[in-house]
Amino acid sequence: MTDQGTSERSTQTAPLGRRWKRKMTIFLVVLIGFGAYGLFDAVHAYPKRGERFASWAQWQYLEAAEKANDEDFGIFERDASVLSPGEEFERLDDPERKRQNTADSGNAASSRQLRATMLTTRHAWLEALARIGRLSPEHTTIESPRQRLAELQQQWSSSTSNPKPLSAFDIPSQWAIMGVCWAIALVMIVHSFRVMGRSYAWDPARLALTVPGGATITPADLEEVDKRKWDKFIVFLKIKPDHPKVGGQEIKCDLYQRDLLEGWIEQMNEEAFGPEEDDDEQPETQQPGTGDDDRADGDEPGSP
Repeated sequence: MTDQGTSERSTQTAPLGRRWKRKMTIFLVVLIGFGAYGLFDAVHAYPKRGERFASWAQWQYLEAAEKANDEDFGIFERDASVLSPGEEFERLDDPERKRQNTADSGNAASSRQLRATMLTTRHAWLEALARIGRLSPEHTTIESPRQRLAELQQQWSSSTSNPKPLSAFDIPSQWAIMGVCWAIALVMIVHSFRVMGRSYAWDPARLALTVPGGATITPADLEEVDKRKWDKFIVFLKIKPDHPKVGGQEIKCDLYQRDLLEGWIEQMNEEAFGPEEDDDEQPETQQPGTGDDDRADGDEPGSP
């Protein structure tokens, strides 16, 4: 009973790799941070900028509509509001109509120059509203065009620069950034929990390693310690066929994810096959039970 209790007390569990935890934490902070930044831009920063441009575009539109009275008296008061903004935007957004209105607005000899200018600025205003999801009658109905024009003139006449319009991809791209970053972060979190759920236990008295799944391996059970991916911090333990649980299998061990594990496997390897003779073939063996070495951090096994 005493021997069993002593054995249980001497059993060690491999902790999560310190460098692995640090890198995973950094990646998660960066991904979650970028995703939050994208969300902020999508719901606040870009819509606010779009609102400013829509307000400025409305000012340009109402000024053009007031001037259009010279060609069509009463058009300013009569047609300033857009009661069906979706249909009107689609009509004005037609490439041929846009081309014609642009050409006429820049042609002083055209009989419809002022009206074309009004329609061109109307299109810009409706497009600005569409970019921020406000292309609806409640945002395009103007109860008092002259009063609204006076308010906008007071707001924008002293401005030193015009606001920048949103492109069609500004807000959607921020949602995409948020979605991609947080999706990758979620995958990494799930992966981290899976890694934490896998445990390695070590009995130094017997040089026995218990791997995830519960199988215990001793040096006598090893057919080969395959280090073909040693530079990636990966070791494969090839088990002899007569092992009761994992006979004939090849067990993959990620040395980067767990401290101490490399030292334990080196002890088993030396006990089973003797000391390594060709130091040029393998990296320098660390002291048993440490889990840190001088290899580069560049490749991180097990990371998404």
